[in-house]
Amino acid sequence: MPSQDSNVRLVELIRAGLARADDAGLARLPLKLYSAEEQDELLMLLHAYLWATAAPHDGEWHRSPGNIMTLWAELLEIGTEARHRLIPLRTDLVKLLTERGLGYRTHPRSVPVLVREYSGPIEPPVHAGDPRETSSTIAFGAWGAGFGDPATNREVELAAEAAVQHHYETAGWTITRVAHLKCGWDLTAARDEEKRHLEVKGVSSSMPSVLLTRNELGTAKADPDWVLAVVTGALTNPTLAEFDRQTVVAAADPTVYRVNLAP
Repeated sequence: MPSQDSNVRLVELIRAGLARADDAGLARLPLKLYSAEEQDELLMLLHAYLWATAAPHDGEWHRSPGNIMTLWAELLEIGTEARHRLIPLRTDLVKLLTERGLGYRTHPRSVPVLVREYSGPIEPPVHAGDPRETSSTIAFGAWGAGFGDPATNREVELAAEAAVQHHYETAGWTITRVAHLKCGWDLTAARDEEKRHLEVKGVSSSMPSVLLTRNELGTAKADPDWVLAVVTGALTNPTLAEFDRQTVVAAADPTVYRVNLAP
């Protein structure tokens, strides 16, 4: 478990952040009120706690029960109202943990966190729009969706679609591929009176982090039959996880913007 000194420092940082939020007239505490150095310190304190409470799960990834807010409430000796003020801070820190490649949640609303051991500075994963990338095609690498070569993209895409199709056909569904129609999903699944519009995404890692086009997200918002089917480990050990449209829309985070500067 984290040391007593670590807990004392965590309490100092959170209380300082709450004071800044009060000064700024903010009801809740976001991570942006901290300096870059303080953000890194908060992140490492959080990671140390998660790693200390984690058990082996999948290779280098360990599973922590999470309970971040419970820890903070106990250390700060605060009640429900004050806990609510810390929700943005917790959300921002878990997001930063994911961006640094140190941990992630398997579902936006899950409490447990998957975490890997920290052994020094880790190069953040390449995200959509990162200037280190020059390709304009979506790829799926060690940390989920990013940019890369078309051949790998296509291989992952086909493997994911095959896994989803096999899953549904085994359960008695009829599958029709409609990706070429640009309707906002890839496969239509039908069984008796049931119908599902499956948007299929594949990643080669165990992290269910994907990219959606504007058309796909718009369809998720409007189509009650829309379902996101994410296949992790698509090229090695395909594992299917499905997310309803409400969950996807709530978790969608815009990371790429097209900027047209033509006169």
